[in-house]
Amino acid sequence: MTRKILLVEHDEPMCRMLQQQLAQYGYEVVLANDGGDEGILMAVTEQPDLILIATDLPVIDGWQTIKILKASTVTQNIPIMALMALNSDAEWGKVSESGCDDYELKPIDLTSVLNKIKALLSPENASALSAISYGFESPLFQDHLPASQSSREAQTSKRWAQVANATNPTTSSKSRVVYVDDSPVDSQVMAEIVRGAGYEYDNITEPLDAIPILLELRPKLIFLDLVMPFTNGYEVCAQIRRISTFRTTPIIIVTNNDGIIDRIRARIVGASGFFSKPVKKKRVLKALHKYLGASREETTKSLSQSGFSSFF
Repeated sequence: MTRKILLVEHDEPMCRMLQQQLAQYGYEVVLANDGGDEGILMAVTEQPDLILIATDLPVIDGWQTIKILKASTVTQNIPIMALMALNSDAEWGKVSESGCDDYELKPIDLTSVLNKIKALLSPENASALSAISYGFESPLFQDHLPASQSSREAQTSKRWAQVANATNPTTSSKSRVVYVDDSPVDSQVMAEIVRGAGYEYDNITEPLDAIPILLELRPKLIFLDLVMPFTNGYEVCAQIRRISTFRTTPIIIVTNNDGIIDRIRARIVGASGFFSKPVKKKRVLKALHKYLGASREETTKSLSQSGFSSFF
């Protein structure tokens, strides 16, 4: 069986060289050469057997891309090799911090890369990765997992079944709205309002899974809760804004903290607007009308002209 390798590298000569050489050894190579955001999207859609990532990528750098992929339950089981230039001692620390499975220093030694690929794709390595970090579906692991962890895995599986359905070409072409929030109560309220207004709706409950799911769903409007487990809305908003796909997508921060400092921070990280909880129909409809009640061109113009909005 041909093994698929995703190569995330913006240096075109390097891409061509590696693609040709790896193809000669029987690997199928798919390329992402527009930055880390494209790499994340292709990791989700292509589901490669292994990923090679250059660390000096535009938009989202390679180290951050690796962290995002390793944080998502959708892609964390894929072995990743970092292709790095050793510019400083700090680079060594990033190897372990990022969670990559191996690395190769530039200029690349092809023999070394091939040996490392072979080792990472070996059944022994796959079994080790699965047992150490990702074997949550096994009854043995379920018995020893905290209830919250076991629940998270089940929710993620369900979440990605919903994504597959949402992105099916036969589904509605209505504008899609996504709410990133772990509260089922708030999500239910938001769902009723958004669907009642005639838009498609999806809820992402795990902030660490947000980036790859958003890249898959491509929503026209994002509501983002401020207080979430493991991270916060400011950090997630900043990550979303670094992705070219979402450079002009409206992002509305939703929170219980509605002080002036919170509003300033939301604006600094690139939020388009801000409203306080509880989620109320009037506030949500105001945001929907502002950003989705017009054409894409008008929405982009509105974002660039009006800047930050408060939906009280």
